[in-house]
Amino acid sequence: MKKSGVAALAWIVLLSAVGLSAAADGADLLKAVATGDEKARLEAIDTLGRTGENLDGAVPALIGQLGDPSATIRAHAAHALGQIGPTAKPAAETLAGLAGDEDVRVRREAVRAYRSIAPGPEVSIPLFTKLFEDSEPEVRIHIMDALAEAGKEAVPGMIRALENRKATYWACLVLAEIGSDAEAAVPALEKLLQTDDRPEVCREAILALAAIGPGAAGAVPSLIKVLDEKEPINDGPVVYALGAIGPKAKAAEPIIRKLANDEASSPFLRTVSLWALARMNPDDKELAKEVIPRLIDALKAPAPRLRAAAARALIDLDPDPEVVRPLMKKAMDDASPEMLNDVMHALSGLGEEAVPRLIGALGAKEVRARAAAILARIGPPAKAAVPALIEALSDENAETRGEILLALAAIGPEAKAAVPAAGKALQDEDMNVRYAACYALGQIGPAAMPAKPRLLKNLGGPDQFLSMASAWALCRIQPASAEICRKAVPVLTEALAEPDTMTRVQAIESLKLLGPHAKDARGALEKALKDPDEAVRGAAAEALEALGK
Repeated sequence: MKKSGVAALAWIVLLSAVGLSAAADGADLLKAVATGDEKARLEAIDTLGRTGENLDGAVPALIGQLGDPSATIRAHAAHALGQIGPTAKPAAETLAGLAGDEDVRVRREAVRAYRSIAPGPEVSIPLFTKLFEDSEPEVRIHIMDALAEAGKEAVPGMIRALENRKATYWACLVLAEIGSDAEAAVPALEKLLQTDDRPEVCREAILALAAIGPGAAGAVPSLIKVLDEKEPINDGPVVYALGAIGPKAKAAEPIIRKLANDEASSPFLRTVSLWALARMNPDDKELAKEVIPRLIDALKAPAPRLRAAAARALIDLDPDPEVVRPLMKKAMDDASPEMLNDVMHALSGLGEEAVPRLIGALGAKEVRARAAAILARIGPPAKAAVPALIEALSDENAETRGEILLALAAIGPEAKAAVPAAGKALQDEDMNVRYAACYALGQIGPAAMPAKPRLLKNLGGPDQFLSMASAWALCRIQPASAEICRKAVPVLTEALAEPDTMTRVQAIESLKLLGPHAKDARGALEKALKDPDEAVRGAAAEALEALGK
């Protein structure tokens, strides 16, 4: 048969699938999208998603279905537009509006479709800015991430949003997420401090200036004025913002020094003031000798918020090791689990900036496990620590080895150099280390192929959890492998009967990765649609969709 004949046959088959005659043309398919019962309409919508890229009128027809009363119709129409891709650009505005749809399926498919269409910042920024200003709070929350991800390009729109009283608070949050790239918004944020009468808006404007950092130096006089107004509710945020601005905020030093030493100030405000003083005077070693011991003492405070603030302040100031080491060692020796957790949280909050210090900590046996746990919280930005983590895997303590493998897992594909060591850990004497090794290899993904034989050997073994964990990893290493599919599907299907919710969810997610190759699991997945847990039901629905008809 000639190529044109094959194409015609394919078109006839597609039309037959939606209940149309073989003689029907594109116009009939477009009509079927909006007429007939829901099942026929859904089939027509799905067909347009697969074939509509080259059919005039497909995109407008699908856009028309995004406003249908049926959430199922709306979700399928959004999915179809996402399948069509960039040529469905006219649907961008309507899809963005569905970010606040009452149905979770519609929201999910609308976001996926919008990303697939990828209309570009010249469309996205004005569109999201308008939605941001005009919509209800629950809609704004769904689009804040998109605006923050746009970075500097979103700033002009956010400056305009600051003039809209309904949007002001949310715009401040986005500008804080954008950080130093939002410097152009400083005058508008400063104006808010002078004109807006809502304490919560002023607080978020102050925190946005803090996130901008030294670029917000022009706002220092206004920030000092807020401190002078004797409204204690925003004193902490203002002092934090002045400290974040750093040496350019030295005009505020007298009033901050007073707050740091005033017994009438709250312990939290005194702690933040000490940090701000040190930030304004980074080269003043005498001041550091005064500030550091007081911050270390604050680590022992009963209030978690105060401990966390002190830990973050100490880490951020990066004091001279000769000054801080003996004091910190004593504090850590007496530390409660809660205090240690606050220090770890503060370190992980610094992200990549903290990695060099944590690499050094991996060399110290007594803190190695904690350092690995913090690196795990940092995730992919901690990739520079991979060689040190590999070396530390020789630690004699099984719990520490497990923490190191979890850190490598959190770093993900960037930890591919650890595949030989993680593969070796599959035979570790400790079962939890073996489980962690499976997790690490799965998170590393296709680059972990050298571990495939050992993982395959684990399938169907006496340790059921190790068998499931190995199947989970293999599905992420080589999901298209017929051998893996044949051996992993029964293991993963069996895991759907496990009492632990997350085990069931992870097994379903693995089957989803296998797509049509996991067809033998269809019955178990359909049964999972009635699972008592919503997360399991949702995962099962997505996996069945991946299996196809």
